[in-house]
Amino acid sequence: MTEPVCGACGGPVRSPFRAPAPEIAPDLDMRPGEPARSTLRDWIQLCPTCGAAAPDLAALPSTARAVVDSDEYRTLTTSAPEETLPFRRWALICQRTGDRPAQAEALLQAAWAADDAAAMTEPARLRTEVAALWDATTDVELGLRRLDVLRRAALFQEAEAWATHMSQHGPDELAAKLIAFQRSRIAARDIGRHLISSALPPPSHTPHVANAKRATTGFWSRLLQQ
Repeated sequence: MTEPVCGACGGPVRSPFRAPAPEIAPDLDMRPGEPARSTLRDWIQLCPTCGAAAPDLAALPSTARAVVDSDEYRTLTTSAPEETLPFRRWALICQRTGDRPAQAEALLQAAWAADDAAAMTEPARLRTEVAALWDATTDVELGLRRLDVLRRAALFQEAEAWATHMSQHGPDELAAKLIAFQRSRIAARDIGRHLISSALPPPSHTPHVANAKRATTGFWSRLLQQ
């Protein structure tokens, strides 16, 4: 089998990390439950040759090398928690190579790393950036995740406005329950982490899901499998 090489520089790299399947419900922003949750620090690889950062270094486009060699990449602020740096580097590569969806995911993962580091202001700053990247989404999953991102960034006015926007676009039963739960947390000025299972009372969630033989695909299918 051919050994993987970094797409930016051609140096040898490890195969991508594969997190174990989560065994409990995800957070409302879809951070997976344990045991996957605790492997966050392993999700980004660092190329030992050029310093590129990515979940899969072999999949990097050759144009990533210019980003990695840039002063901006090399001098990313060290005032933020060190745990966030791999994700912020990956986000910069995504931004410069035009991959906006991956940029948002990388910044959200940086926020999770900042949460774990018990940082004071960094999680909110990163979540504000994610919310801006998702501001025009019409996708239900991203819309619900954006709602959680806004609330956890303490952007309560913006979160309530977004909840109203989503409610006016005919959410299905499960989405409506998640929106209602978020609105209650927004009203309470709650910026804390909550599980999907907290927002979907029985029989919408495990252990009652096995009794609800509904046909679901995509987001709801993944959600209800937790």
